[in-house]
Amino acid sequence: MSASVGLDAKTLLEEFKDYLQIQRAVASNTLSSYQADLRQFFEFLNPEKGVIDFSKVNEARVRAFLDHLADQQISLRSIQRKITALRILYKFLIFKSYVEASPMEKIKTPRLKVSLPEVFSVEEVGRLLSAPEKQTDLGLRDGAMFEIMYSCGLRVTELLDLELGSIKWDDGSLVVRGKRDKERWVPMGKEALQALRAYLEKSRAKLMKGRYHDFVFVNNRGLRLTRQGFWKILKAYAQRLSFKKDIHPHILRHSFASHMLEGGADLRSIQELLGHSDIATTQIYTQVNAKKLLNDYEKYHPRMKAPSEVTSST
Repeated sequence: MSASVGLDAKTLLEEFKDYLQIQRAVASNTLSSYQADLRQFFEFLNPEKGVIDFSKVNEARVRAFLDHLADQQISLRSIQRKITALRILYKFLIFKSYVEASPMEKIKTPRLKVSLPEVFSVEEVGRLLSAPEKQTDLGLRDGAMFEIMYSCGLRVTELLDLELGSIKWDDGSLVVRGKRDKERWVPMGKEALQALRAYLEKSRAKLMKGRYHDFVFVNNRGLRLTRQGFWKILKAYAQRLSFKKDIHPHILRHSFASHMLEGGADLRSIQELLGHSDIATTQIYTQVNAKKLLNDYEKYHPRMKAPSEVTSST
């Protein structure tokens, strides 16, 4: 196809969706985000007709779009993702011979200041794991979810994608499907295994309400629990327990990694358990523990003084 021919934005998005799913095995949440990013880009290029002539989309036009996002006070993290989506889009367009070159080559991704993940203390984790009411069906479900998240360090999507066949009762482990459908083996702790068994034996069948599917964790209508549903559940418990921290869906995953490292686990082992492809991603937890070490030193060392209190001895 000639690069000068206009492409229908809606049709292109469908083609691009198939490309992401088949060629790149992109996770469903990432796929939805990329599609939303590109709709925004297409609307910026041609808000009325819905037909894009990519031969006229040069580097200056892309930069104008990024400036437009900045003017709207879009977060830097979101802008980073949109740039990634555009890079992949142009790889697809070149692959399909819709364009000959990408205007993204000279566009740099803005650097994001790495923020340390918020984690629970061991005491806070204990309070959270004890909070669900084990006498209720939903309490048994919530307790099992929290125990597995903390015991195994799963991502929320990995937890909610667990199926009955993912559970290996003979050795008390899970087969987890992670990013890009990569599978990994993850052991479960004794408490998590007991909580999961109690939920499956006493609660799940009643919550299913006659439905049939293999997803382990379901809502009160028998459907697979969503990320939003899990997020609401976690926030509700955090509010009930008066936690003052910035609660986010992966806080139990981050706490798992931080507590493992604090207990002396090898960084490579933590990398494997978390399913990180790059150990640099795992190394962020060494900074979390260094921060805790400094805080403990300042709090507990009997001779620790604030800098303003230190005077020269000369």
